[in-house]
Amino acid sequence: MTNKKTPTSTSRRAALRAQQEAQESAKKRRRIIGVIVGVVVVAAIILAVVLGINHKSDSSASSTQITPPSATKTGVYTLNPDKVKKGAPTVTVYQDYQCPACKGAEDLLGKPLNDLSSKGEIKLQYHTLTFLDRNLRNDSSSRAAMAAAAADVVGKYEAYHDVVYSHQPKQEGAGYTDEQLRKEFASEAGITGANLTRFQHIYDTRQTEQFVNEANDKGLHKMQDLNAPSTPAFAVNDKLWEGWKQLGSNTTPDELLKAIDAAK
Repeated sequence: MTNKKTPTSTSRRAALRAQQEAQESAKKRRRIIGVIVGVVVVAAIILAVVLGINHKSDSSASSTQITPPSATKTGVYTLNPDKVKKGAPTVTVYQDYQCPACKGAEDLLGKPLNDLSSKGEIKLQYHTLTFLDRNLRNDSSSRAAMAAAAADVVGKYEAYHDVVYSHQPKQEGAGYTDEQLRKEFASEAGITGANLTRFQHIYDTRQTEQFVNEANDKGLHKMQDLNAPSTPAFAVNDKLWEGWKQLGSNTTPDELLKAIDAAK
């Protein structure tokens, strides 16, 4: 007896084969998707690890910040601290390297102040602010302050401070170039050899940036406490001293000391 396939049984087997093929295709798709997802996950993990390493590296670099040896964490430099005589008055100068009036005060009193400081007759302090960056829309005050802080690390703060003011641009806001700050001024201040290499590295990597920023913030608060209207501001024994404005261009160190003593 011949076994004949009915149309119904044939269609059922065809449907079954189609279902099996569809299931196999679905399995293959799932395997492919699984492989792709696995690759993506591995790539994501690798990326996370790389980013983590870079973040740690960046954090390490940014955390390498320096407080200059002659300064406090509040931003106050003290010149010749080992020479200060007992009972000598403290003279604190609040300044900004882009401030024309600060240059005027430096031209007027810089040398006699340095003379009194070198003899221990006064405790001379400088507190550098950088607020003029905002007013003049540049960053020269901050860069000059960072460079001066780097100069202090190699023992040349006083000389570098004086050089910056001696080269302040005649046009307010013209600012200082990196070439000036890291090379020309350093050379004129006597920073050479290994000290120059170290100074430039500190400047280039902005290792004194945090110190400079905090010094500006604290300096502004201190000036408010003193009721100082602007830079330059002078304080004698932590009290605002405006008598310096009455001094002439030929003021001697002795005359300056008498004026300072009177302000005590």
